[in-house]
Amino acid sequence: MMAFRACLEEARLLIALAAPVLLAQISMVSMGFVDMVMTGRVGPEDMAAVALAGSLWIPLVLFFQGILLAVTPITAQLRGAGEGEKSGHVIRQGLGMALVMAVLLIAIIFGLSYCLEDLGVEARLADLTARYLRAVIWGGVPFLLFVGLRCGAEGMGLMRPAMLAGFLGLLANIPCNYVLIFGEFGFPALGGVGAGYATALVYWVMFFVILHQVRRHGEFRGFLARKNWTRPDPAMIRRIAGIGFPGALAVLLEVSLFAGVALLIAPFGSVVVAGHQVALNFSSFIFMIPLSLGIAATVRTGHGIGLKSPEMVRRTARAALALSLAAAFITAVVTITLRGPIAVMYNKDPAVFALATHLLLYAAAYQWTDAFQVVSVGILRGYNDTRAIFFITLVAYWLIALPLGCVLGRTSLFGDARGPAGFWIAFIVGISTAAVLLAGRLRVLERRFAANPSAASLPR
Repeated sequence: MMAFRACLEEARLLIALAAPVLLAQISMVSMGFVDMVMTGRVGPEDMAAVALAGSLWIPLVLFFQGILLAVTPITAQLRGAGEGEKSGHVIRQGLGMALVMAVLLIAIIFGLSYCLEDLGVEARLADLTARYLRAVIWGGVPFLLFVGLRCGAEGMGLMRPAMLAGFLGLLANIPCNYVLIFGEFGFPALGGVGAGYATALVYWVMFFVILHQVRRHGEFRGFLARKNWTRPDPAMIRRIAGIGFPGALAVLLEVSLFAGVALLIAPFGSVVVAGHQVALNFSSFIFMIPLSLGIAATVRTGHGIGLKSPEMVRRTARAALALSLAAAFITAVVTITLRGPIAVMYNKDPAVFALATHLLLYAAAYQWTDAFQVVSVGILRGYNDTRAIFFITLVAYWLIALPLGCVLGRTSLFGDARGPAGFWIAFIVGISTAAVLLAGRLRVLERRFAANPSAASLPR
C-alpha cells in the first residue's frame, strides 16, 4: 500500500512538472499548426512549401537543441546532490554554446536554400521553400538562446517561464502571420514566405519573455549577473557536448527520417505532400503529451540520481510510463473518431482531405509505442545515457524503418507500391522496434544503479 501511495505521489509530481511543459510545447507546435492552416488558405503550393521547409529547418534546429538538452539533467543532478550553486556555470556555458551553434545553423540553412532543385523539388515549390528558409533563419539566434535558458530553468524545476514564453509566442504568431501572409496594414502579401518572417519575429518574442521570467527568480538572476560570466570552460563544454551530442544525433536521426520521407514523397506532387503533412503535423501535436512527461521524467530521474536513490528513479520510471500509456489511449481514440474534422481544419481540398484522413489512422496506430519510447528516452537522458539513445534510434529508424518505407512506398516488391501509406507503415515498425530496445536498456540501467548507486557520475 505504501509503495502504491508513493507511486501516486510520484505521478502527481510528474504531472505538476509536465503540465507547464505541455502547455509550452502545445503553444510551440500550435505555431506550426497556425502556419499550416493560414498558408493553406493561400493555396496547396504555399502550404507544401512551408511543410517542405520545415522538414529541412526543424531537424537542424532540433539537432542543436538536442545538444543543449544536456543542460537539464546536469543541472537536475547537481541540485539533487546538493550542489545547486554550480548550476549557473553550466547554464552560462550552455548559452555560450547556443550562440556559436546559432551561427552554424544559419550558415547551413542558407546554403541548403540554394540546393533544393538539385534534390528533385519542382522549380516553383523549390523557390517558395528557399525564400521561406531565408526568412526564418533570422530567428536562429533567439531560438537557441531561448532553448538554453529553458533547459537551465527546467533543470532547476522552473517550468513556467517556458510555458509563458510559448503562450505569448503563439499569441504573437497569429497577427504576425495575418499581416505578412495576406498583406495587411500596408505590408506586401508574402504568402508562405510571410510565415517564415513571422516565425523569426516570434522567436525573438519568446527569447525576451523567457529572459524576463527567469530573471525574476532570484537564484537564476544571480546566475546571469555580469560579474559571474567567465571565459569558455573547455571542460564543461566537453561535458555538455559529450552528453548532448549523442542525444542530438538521435534527435536528428529520428526527425530526419520524417524529413527524408517528405523529400521522398515530394515527387508525388503538392497534394500528396500536403496530405502527408496534415497527418504528420497533427501527430506531432499530440506527441507533445508524452514528450512533456519525458521531460519531467528527465528532471526527476536526474534528481534521483543526484540523491543516489534507486527507489526514486525506479518509481519515476514506472509512474511516467503508466501516465504516458494512459494518455496514448485517449489520443488514439480521439485521432480515429475525429480524423475528418481534424483534416478539415488544415485544408478543405478534397484530395488532401481524403489522403489525410487515411494517414491519420496510421498515426493513431503508433500512439502507444511512441508514448513509451519518448518517455523512455526522457528517463535515459536523466541517466546521461544518450549513447544508447543514439544507437537504438539508428537501428530502429534508419536501418529498419527507412529501408522498409522505401520498399513499401515506392516499389512493388511486396505487391503494389503503397505510396505514402507504405512510409507510415514503416513509421509504426520503426517506433515499435525503438520502444522494445529502449525498454531493455532501461531494465539494464535500473539494475546497475540499484546495485551501485555511488557509481552514478556527476558533473564536476
